[in-house]
Amino acid sequence: VSAARQQAAREHAPVLATVPFAGQPARVLALPLQPPPALLVLGAGPDAVPLARFAAQLGFLVTVCDHRPALAQAARFAGCTVHCLDPARLAVQLSVSAFDAAVIMSHHLPSDRIYLEALAAAPQPGFVGLLGPAARRERLLSEIGPAAAGLTGRLRAPVGLDIGARTPEAIALA
Repeated sequence: VSAARQQAAREHAPVLATVPFAGQPARVLALPLQPPPALLVLGAGPDAVPLARFAAQLGFLVTVCDHRPALAQAARFAGCTVHCLDPARLAVQLSVSAFDAAVIMSHHLPSDRIYLEALAAAPQPGFVGLLGPAARRERLLSEIGPAAAGLTGRLRAPVGLDIGARTPEAIALA
């Protein structure tokens, strides 16, 4: 079965194969299954709510983290895992490398710097988005110094498309 499964994974297509099972040939169907993408949202402000909702509706496994108890509430983020934790505890309490993508959007410069530094130290996620203008990105990268090299090829900042978004929903869409 493993050869059929390996072929299916390589081709990303179902494979029907005959394999020996208990001394008899058996027909098996090997289907490649990918886990849903995992998104880490760092910040739980008003614009994080529609972003998390849109991602969850698209099938992402969404985790939201914020240091502010008034914002990091599960009731605000239906279908998401929510953690209220100090930014300095992020890499201790969560395996950031387990996520496919992360978006930093706490709107709190000291927290965003710590989040960015934690993500720079991890080999994953492969996509790191930073909300805010280019000047903010440059300031944060300067503050984390040589550690910023860990974000090379992964950081998208400012994150999203410039569609003139002003509302939380439009920002999330962008």
